[in-house]
Amino acid sequence: MVFDKIDSFLVRRSYAMIVAICLLLTALIARVEILFGYEVSVAAFFLIPIAVSAWYAGRMTGIAFCILSAAIWLTIDVPVFQHHYENPYAPYWNAAVRLGFFLVAEELLSYLKMHLEIEKRQARTDDLTGLLNVRGFTEQAEKIFGVSARHNRNITLACLDVDDFGKMHERFGRKECDELLRVVGRKIAASLRASDIAGRMGEDEFAILLPETDESGAKSMFENFRIALSREMEKHGWPVGFSLGVVSCNSPRANLEDAVKIADSLLYQSKADGMHEVRFANCPGNYAGLPR
Repeated sequence: MVFDKIDSFLVRRSYAMIVAICLLLTALIARVEILFGYEVSVAAFFLIPIAVSAWYAGRMTGIAFCILSAAIWLTIDVPVFQHHYENPYAPYWNAAVRLGFFLVAEELLSYLKMHLEIEKRQARTDDLTGLLNVRGFTEQAEKIFGVSARHNRNITLACLDVDDFGKMHERFGRKECDELLRVVGRKIAASLRASDIAGRMGEDEFAILLPETDESGAKSMFENFRIALSREMEKHGWPVGFSLGVVSCNSPRANLEDAVKIADSLLYQSKADGMHEVRFANCPGNYAGLPR
């Protein structure tokens, strides 16, 4: 659709570019208004740059364009058209009414966008832990892998699984298991940098993605993190541990799908060998020979 193409174009533009586009649209509409004369008003079309600025550049920018559009209309109506009103305050009243109309439209758009963004975040967030869900994690991780691959940067993916979670469920029940997962989610979230992401990928399975992190940095982080998690479980009296599979990549061919396969394979190696371990792999090449 045309609107989809327009949205795809605008969403990738910088703030300065959006403002420039809106200024150009505003100037074009003002010029058309002058050409048509005051008898055929096109003032309603000022809503186009107002809507674009509010949606893609933010509420305050939208308000600025509301004020600018109303001021331009007033300037055109009186000094340019020299439109005569019996009441000298009429043009200012009309300009104020237009400004109010523009502001109402802008506020409705800003409100709509805010709620759409909230719903979008909720659709990509796990209700129990507050981390990303599978969809949210996959979307963000694919973008981060793409950037890392293009610039040949280090990136590390970890898959984490709660050991003996089934026994925990049998002994303590669903409610206590949910609290355990919430605690794990909070500990993961607290350990993340601003650039890191984490998600709940299954009932007791989690994934953590660390951009700009090599194998050496990952080993230090995840060994300490597993110990910290285990101590937290001991505080609550929960008889569980954690197994992790961690893969660090630095390759222009790095991609999420292959990294997940390697990390999962490492994770299940740990479980097969007695659990409560962190297994690492470094994949600088083309991922030939995935661990079994």
